[in-house]
Amino acid sequence: MKLFSTTSVIGYTLGCAMLLSATSASANPLHRGAHRQGVVHSHQTVNTVVVTRPAPIRTVTRVSALRLNSLPAAHVRFVHNDERFYYSEGVYYQRKAHGYIIVKPRAGFRVATLPRGYRVIREGNATFYSFNNVRYRKLNGFFVVV
Repeated sequence: MKLFSTTSVIGYTLGCAMLLSATSASANPLHRGAHRQGVVHSHQTVNTVVVTRPAPIRTVTRVSALRLNSLPAAHVRFVHNDERFYYSEGVYYQRKAHGYIIVKPRAGFRVATLPRGYRVIREGNATFYSFNNVRYRKLNGFFVVV
């Protein structure tokens, strides 16, 4: 039984030969050669400093009874006074019957780091940190809600 006809084998061979003999793209830009219009390019390297602004930080200004079906991917679970809480990017959550709700943090909650955008407040000799209208104090390497 003949699998391929002679014509298809010849066509396949010629097609492969054409692909292999085709010129590949060179690393040199094409416009460095002669142009049809005779345009000459001159290139200059310019070192400039580009300053970009960080993305705006959205803060929660009001705590509402918003229910969520799931928590953000990067959350931390902790227990405070025998109650479970969840923390993610400066927002505190608590599990209720039909999902999670945003709650106001209680005094004594501890977190390892504050999200970007917190403010440093100095009152006399005391230094406080504020984020989402919650005031923290640094104690033993943790930020504690006051």
